[in-house]
Amino acid sequence: MSQPVFLFPGQGSQVVGMGRDLYDAFASVRDIFTAAADVAGFDVAAVCFDGPMETLTETRFLQPAMTAMVLSCYQAALEKETLQPPAFMAGHSLGEYAALAAAGVFSFEDALRLTTARGKLMQEQAEANPGAMAAILKLPADTVKALIEETALEHDLCLANFNAPLQLVASGSETGIQVLMEKAREQKGRVSQLKVSGAWHSPLMKGAEEPFNAVIDDITFHTAKVPVLLNVTGEPEQEGKVIKARMKAQMCSGVQWCPAMLHAWEEGSRLFVEFGPKGVLGKMLKTIVPDKTLLETRIIDSVQADWA
Repeated sequence: MSQPVFLFPGQGSQVVGMGRDLYDAFASVRDIFTAAADVAGFDVAAVCFDGPMETLTETRFLQPAMTAMVLSCYQAALEKETLQPPAFMAGHSLGEYAALAAAGVFSFEDALRLTTARGKLMQEQAEANPGAMAAILKLPADTVKALIEETALEHDLCLANFNAPLQLVASGSETGIQVLMEKAREQKGRVSQLKVSGAWHSPLMKGAEEPFNAVIDDITFHTAKVPVLLNVTGEPEQEGKVIKARMKAQMCSGVQWCPAMLHAWEEGSRLFVEFGPKGVLGKMLKTIVPDKTLLETRIIDSVQADWA
C-alpha cells in the first residue's frame, strides 16, 4: 500500500460552524483556538462557529481562522492514531502554512502568527489596490497561459492558480480580468469571476510582500519531517532555508497545484487525506489524476469523519 498525501485547504473552504464539534471533543483543539485568539487578537472560535459568513470570509479574519481549523483537524487525527505516515504534505495557498506546521518546519503558533500577519497585510493591499480573480475552465493550460501573457502586456495580470489541466485561475486588475474573460469566451472556454475580496497571488499584492517577509525572517524554519510539495515550484522540499526563500515569493506567485499533485501521483501515492471542510481539494484531484478509478480521498473535518 502506498503512503498517503496530507492536504491542507485554504481560502474558499470555510463554512460557518466549522470546528465546533472538534472543539468540544478535544482539549488540544481548544488549545489551538485559544492560541489563535491570543495571536490574532479576536475570538477565532466565535468567528468559525457563529460567523456570520461575511465576517468569516474577510481575509484578515479568515486566514488565522482557517489555519486554526485545519490544524485542529490534523491534531485530532493525530490523537486518533489512525493515520499512516505520509509520503508528502501540501497546502493550497493559505493552507501551505498549515502544511509546513504539520511537517514540523515551524510551530502551530508560528503558523498562526504568519497567517495573521498575512491576512492583515493582504486585506490592506486589497483595499489599496482593488482587483479581481477569474477561473478559466475547459481550455488547455497552454492556451490559457498564452491568453494571460497576452493580456498582461497591457494590464496587471498573472496566473494565480494552476489547479488542474482544465482549471486555471487568473488574478489582477478588474479591467484585465474582464479583458481576459472575453478572450477566453472567444476561445469557447468557460469563465467564472470568483467571489474574492482581492487579487490574490498577483502583482497587486506586491506592497504586502516586504513587510510580510520581515515577519517570515523572525521565524525559524526547520528541516521538514516530511517532504512538502511547494506552491511556488510544485516540487517537494525539506530544507528549511529553501522553504523560507520559497515562502517569501509565495504571496505574489502562482500556485502550482496541478504539477504538485501529479508529482505525488507519479511517485505512487493514491490516497489523499484532506484536513478541513468541504473537500475542495479532493474534488479537484478527480480532474487532475490520469486514472480517477485508482484515486482514494478522505476528509477529516469533524468527529464524524472517516478516521480509519
